[in-house]
Amino acid sequence: MSGKRYLCQDVASNLVFESIEGGEASPFTQLSQREAEVAQMILKGRGIQEIADTLKLSDKTVNTYRYRLYAKLKIKNDVELTRLAVKYHYSEPM
Repeated sequence: MSGKRYLCQDVASNLVFESIEGGEASPFTQLSQREAEVAQMILKGRGIQEIADTLKLSDKTVNTYRYRLYAKLKIKNDVELTRLAVKYHYSEPM
């Protein structure tokens, strides 16, 4: 046995994106995998239709995920999402 350990994708994502700021855990850890994907694409400047095409979803479904993540993060728009992402250093490696 090589001693390597593996984590499921959800656990790994939460560990990677969790940031402690003054003892406060990142609110991004509460997002589902799909909500996190949509958030990342919004943060990269992709439009709803482009996200829908990439994820093979309807634009209505993408908007549903978008508004769910807004509710979980207690924000109202993409600008607030960007500010929160900067505050918690929430981004994928490019």
